[in-house]
Amino acid sequence: MKLLSKRDTICLLELIEAALYCNDAGGFQELMERLKYIVPHDFAVCALARINADRTVTSYDTVNISYPDEWLSTYKLKDYHRIDPVVKENFMHFKLQYWAETYKKHAPSREFILQAEDFGLIRGYTHGLRNLKGGECSLFSFAGPSVEYGIRTKVLLKHLVPHFHQMLVRVLRSNKEKQNAVLSLREKEILNWIRLGKSTWEISAILSISENTVKYHVKTILEKLDAVSRPQAVAIAIQERLIDLD
Repeated sequence: MKLLSKRDTICLLELIEAALYCNDAGGFQELMERLKYIVPHDFAVCALARINADRTVTSYDTVNISYPDEWLSTYKLKDYHRIDPVVKENFMHFKLQYWAETYKKHAPSREFILQAEDFGLIRGYTHGLRNLKGGECSLFSFAGPSVEYGIRTKVLLKHLVPHFHQMLVRVLRSNKEKQNAVLSLREKEILNWIRLGKSTWEISAILSISENTVKYHVKTILEKLDAVSRPQAVAIAIQERLIDLD
């Protein structure tokens, strides 16, 4: 069974391409709004946070797309990020999570749930990534009655979040000096094969090198690009024009 329809695939690729070249807040807002047509939701918010060694959030910048302002004010006033199990799970494991599953594992306080219910913020997804260096991490939350729970949504968010993470970092950190990583020819070659969906074994066969050598190069690539996954590394490399799309 196909997980994504032809329309889904086209929309996904269009969003990824647009995210690669988005550098301003207006464009970011527009792309986040467009996302609801492929990943249904009523409310969206994202944040870029800094965490310390025990993964406690020390500071964060929020970009509100469509969350109720009153809820965000209450959330900040009561420091709910310190007790919100979804936020804790995100900055601990950086995996896609469906709120209902997280709430089963880590029951939130009654006060928190009741207030969230008042704003229709009980059903939702959250996903984020972290940069390898500096403890800088993202969070993307999508909530509301129209949220669809299923493998299709998971596949779409898994492919989109690495690109939206990089877009968020660029928009919020645009005044900071950027330093482009320098990749060797072999690293660029391997990264291009990763971009084309090749596995470690396939790359080793194509380049006539061992799988361990491929893994070594991938580890080096992730370190150089400050990435924690192969899709994120590809997104960074494309944005920084370290590899070609030809």
